[in-house]
Amino acid sequence: MRRAAAVAVGGLLCVVALLSARMLLGARAELRAAGAAPAGDWQARVRHLRRAMVYYLPGNPFVRRAEQALHDEADRAEASNEPARALEILHEHRSAILALRGSTRPFWSSLPEINRRIAMLSAGRADAAAALRSPAGAEALRRRLDRPPEPNLLLSTLGLLGFLVYAGGGLLLFYCGLRPDATRAPRFFPLLGVVLVGLVLFGVGMALA
Repeated sequence: MRRAAAVAVGGLLCVVALLSARMLLGARAELRAAGAAPAGDWQARVRHLRRAMVYYLPGNPFVRRAEQALHDEADRAEASNEPARALEILHEHRSAILALRGSTRPFWSSLPEINRRIAMLSAGRADAAAALRSPAGAEALRRRLDRPPEPNLLLSTLGLLGFLVYAGGGLLLFYCGLRPDATRAPRFFPLLGVVLVGLVLFGVGMALA
């Protein structure tokens, strides 16, 4: 029993280490790709910066730099009197932050200012509806942006539970597979079923949340 627990803990630590390395290296690669984008191709730069934010991990410095770079891109667009470009960048920035919602909400404090700027720039568009071009219309849009739709808590929890079942069952299955009589061991097939059930729960929860 102790050996099984040690193997499970060791396997879990290896998985955590590999996932952490993947998140760090992925964010760094996207950040470098953004820096290597041609000077005039701001859309490619913004695309890579948003992808870098997908690799969020608490303490990941590359994600923080990507988030700041998106903020700076929008500032430069506004300073260059390119409101349409600034608006598109702000929408990308906002979507990237909303996509990171989970048990924590990283960069959430940046949203009020982003929402205010989106409302202001949207109201200033030449093709904006008459109601939106008024101060009241811009304020109404800002309030709507401040209340983004929330993911379904029940389905999100189901997805998280499915992942834990999948990961835990996989580690125990790995330990079971080290035995010479693995396929005849009484726990092998039940554990295989646990892994499959966890994978299905994770997929359904994340897809519908």
